[in-house]
Amino acid sequence: MILVKLGGSVITDKNVLLLAREDVIKRLAREISSCKEAMILVHGAGSFGHIKAMELGLRQGAGRVYKNTDVVDVQHDVRALDAIVVGAFHAAGMPVTSIPSGAICLFNGGRMVDFPLDVLTHYLKIGIMPITFGDVVMDRTLGATICSGDDIMRHLAKNLNVTRCIFVTQVDGIYPTFPPGDGEPPLAQVTPDTPIRFLEIEKDVTGGMRRKLEIMFDIAGEECEVRIVNGLVPGVLESTLHGLGNGSEILTTQKLKRDG
Repeated sequence: MILVKLGGSVITDKNVLLLAREDVIKRLAREISSCKEAMILVHGAGSFGHIKAMELGLRQGAGRVYKNTDVVDVQHDVRALDAIVVGAFHAAGMPVTSIPSGAICLFNGGRMVDFPLDVLTHYLKIGIMPITFGDVVMDRTLGATICSGDDIMRHLAKNLNVTRCIFVTQVDGIYPTFPPGDGEPPLAQVTPDTPIRFLEIEKDVTGGMRRKLEIMFDIAGEECEVRIVNGLVPGVLESTLHGLGNGSEILTTQKLKRDG
């Protein structure tokens, strides 16, 4: 099984509230539809979630610095983006269904404690690709919090028989510095020992590239290939799905030594 995460920075303009890159979404849907392997799609919220969630402090928990109605406002916006994504796959002729994480996922103290998989796996059994996404979810301690698409990727990768995880972003891979300098090439392989300098703190309610990399290291295992690729370049995702080694491969130190 393959897991694909379409980052919010790819499918939206993260600096403009509620602006989806619909042409990019439609193209990525067509590229994904060319792959016949079992797949679950996860997507980020981008400017349909991050801007309001950051302003409202949703990461800190409901009832503290914002109204509970703000929770459903952000959920409404994220579902509007999901409807665009689902619609693109319908237009590409691919059978998909939407499963909002906010409807099934439970956190406690900012950590995921329940994300049932039975519904997703049953859809897969009958040939329908589940689509889920980063969302505002219920939290036993905080009231509500943010579940990122990367949180979902980690949970799925650790609990399902996954062979590949592909993180689709707006950059060509992982660089020695973030943000990368002009002309700086991405790294072909990255391990926990690879020195990476983060020069700026990203304004991202879900933690940005630093946290994404931590999660990718966490799920990079013996039987799971993990890659980060650029979804803004036509054809990159499609060729990656068909086995081409684009972008940066995320490895554990142990796997690098074994393969070396």
